[in-house]
This record gives sequence, structure tokens and C-alpha cells, in this order.
Amino acid sequence: ALAVATAAPASRADSHLDASTKFISDLANEAIETLTDKSNTSEERRDKFRKLFRDGFAVNGIARFVAGRYWRKAPDAERTEYLALFEDVIVNTWADRFSQYSGQKFEVKSAVDATPAKSKENVALIESLFFTIPTSPVRIEWRVASKGDLFKIVDVKLEGISMATTQRDEFNSVVSKSGRDLASLIDELRRRRDS
Repeated sequence: ALAVATAAPASRADSHLDASTKFISDLANEAIETLTDKSNTSEERRDKFRKLFRDGFAVNGIARFVAGRYWRKAPDAERTEYLALFEDVIVNTWADRFSQYSGQKFEVKSAVDATPAKSKENVALIESLFFTIPTSPVRIEWRVASKGDLFKIVDVKLEGISMATTQRDEFNSVVSKSGRDLASLIDELRRRRDS
């Protein structure tokens, strides 16, 4: 009975790790294939990245995390505008960065179960390498939350640095220098989107 009891959780962990690994591999390969296509216009590339971003990332959850305490105090109209602007700025920034690459290789190295105790969703940390040039890969760790057949990236670490935390720190700096509310961050995001 003990052998069965210990084998069942391990089997479930392996299952969600395998599925999370496939999710990341498929998403990365699709991004490389579609976003580095030089025949795409800038607008087409951004449209394709927006779809990948919405499909693969917990966009609203990341946006709320990045806004931090300013999210909690903001009225609904500001929250709605902030979410739209956050997505626009991320899409424009990263779609344009992808356009600089060509012929890149992506490789998953490992997957580790990071599911918190009593969590209703599984969490996997997927370690990967992105070869921008053959001899100097970029180390990327994807934090993937899953529940049933739904998989979403909740954070990405580039060379050990959390993109969500970095973005939150940057936004906090912007807000602390201006209005100390979400409205001041919205003004900055409008400026970035339109620049």
C-alpha cells in the first residue's frame, strides 16, 4: 500500500512536468518560427506575438503583480486601461526584439516540480537555453502554472533575474516619482506605447 501511495503522486508530478515541458517547447518554437519570419511586417509580427502572449501567459495576473499595491487602490476604469496598456507595451517591446533574431535554437534542459503544499494548481519550473549565437546561450527559467488542460506562464527568469519582479520594481520607481497612483503609471505606459 505504501508503494502505491508514493508512486501515485510521483506519477502525477511526472505527468504535469511532461505536459508543462511540451507546452513551453511548443510555445517557444512557434515564437521563433513565426516572429523571426522576415516577410512579416511589424504590425503582423506584433499581432502574432499578442496571440502567443495571450495564449501562453497569465497576462492579467502578471499585470496585477507588477502594479503591486497601486492596483488595489485604483478604480475599475483605471484598472481596465492599465491592463490594455500593459499588454500593448509588452507586445510592442518583445515582438520588436524577436525581429532581430534569425535561425535561433531553443532547448529544454530540465523540469522541476515546484507545486506548493495544498495548492489547487500544479507549478513547474522549466529550465531552458535559447541560443542567440551558438556558443553563448541565454539561460531561461519558465514558471508554469497548470490546472487540468490549462497552462499559463506566470514568470520568466532570464539568467536568474525575474522579469515580473524587475518590471514591478521599474514601475514602482516610475510611480513613486510622479503621482503615487495607477494613473501616473498609465500616463507612462501611454507614452511608451505611442513612442
